[in-house]
Amino acid sequence: MSRSLKVTALLALLGLLAWIGFALGDNDHVRSTPSVDACSRALVMRGLGLSWKKLNHRISLWRVAPRQDGCPTAMPADVPLDVAYVGGSWTTGGGVMSDRPIAHYHYHAVDAPEQLGFYAGQTTLFIDAPADEAQTNVKVDLAAARLTGFARYVVLLDGLELRTDVPQVDPAYPAKYNPALGYTSRGIGAAVKDLEINENKASFTTWARFDHGPADRGGMNEAMAHARTKAIVHYLLVGIADGKATLAEHAYTMTYDKPRLLFQPQYDHAPPAMRRLEMQAAPGYPVAFQGLQAFDFALFGSVEEGDYMRDFVVRTDLLSYDPATGKTVLDVDGFASNASLLTYERMENAFSARLALIQLTRGSAVPGDKVVEFETGEAIILLP
Repeated sequence: MSRSLKVTALLALLGLLAWIGFALGDNDHVRSTPSVDACSRALVMRGLGLSWKKLNHRISLWRVAPRQDGCPTAMPADVPLDVAYVGGSWTTGGGVMSDRPIAHYHYHAVDAPEQLGFYAGQTTLFIDAPADEAQTNVKVDLAAARLTGFARYVVLLDGLELRTDVPQVDPAYPAKYNPALGYTSRGIGAAVKDLEINENKASFTTWARFDHGPADRGGMNEAMAHARTKAIVHYLLVGIADGKATLAEHAYTMTYDKPRLLFQPQYDHAPPAMRRLEMQAAPGYPVAFQGLQAFDFALFGSVEEGDYMRDFVVRTDLLSYDPATGKTVLDVDGFASNASLLTYERMENAFSARLALIQLTRGSAVPGDKVVEFETGEAIILLP
């Protein structure tokens, strides 16, 4: 290899290493002792979602988020799950019939004394049409969060809330439409990204997308063009004392057959080969678990319309992990469905996700799944 090619290759490698450090908040150059009072226990989210039992509906209120305000003693029992789903009058008994939602929450119960520290928080975003997304910068004082002195940091998603029943700010919003009824959808998403560590301060970005699309209600269509909606992005900041974190992205598109107008059967999930994600992580770490950093459902890409939605569910599973080599295989499933009694649009689901694989020399990470039906509205679900 010529000298110039060697220099070019070296510069490329250094650039890649710099990007990895920027993405993960790596600060190995800071050598100190992690906070002795850091919370070493938390639920790390590896999937979330909501479904309707019978039909598809508008989205008015959508929430899945664990309450990780303090440091739990027993897990997952000490971390209740906060859920909510409302989707217009047909979900609340104000229409011809009512419906019942199903909450999906997938997690690892992690306990790693002297290895990890956790701090949970949330940010509120407002999305004003015609925009379908918003983001904001978050700053965390590591001393106040009891997260000083860790070798590296990573930030994870810890839940999401979407709400249409908020005061409207656009004077063109029609008074005849009640925003609490919600809107038909073209997709949702959330992310935490761009983590930087500067001395004892963490800085990162939270992002959310809540995209509406017109359907068969004229008043709703007029309103969504001027609507303000709210998103709350929940995050989990993680300090790592003796371990590694590796990021990986996965994306695919599922396009289904044109639906029946009446009684469309529920769709199949993407095939396992499409959901399979292979990662090469660091060798020599006995414990590994994944957390979700981002997900996005971009629907109906070939048309401008939206539709009533029945399912938005993300689930990731660790299929295999070799501690000796670091080779990891994950299943990444992003399922969206509008199948119902009446289905207008052909389902096109362009799904993407980003995960962080955290590896430790010791500790425990026990996977758990909660799929439970509840009354329309807001509820607190006990785990496991």
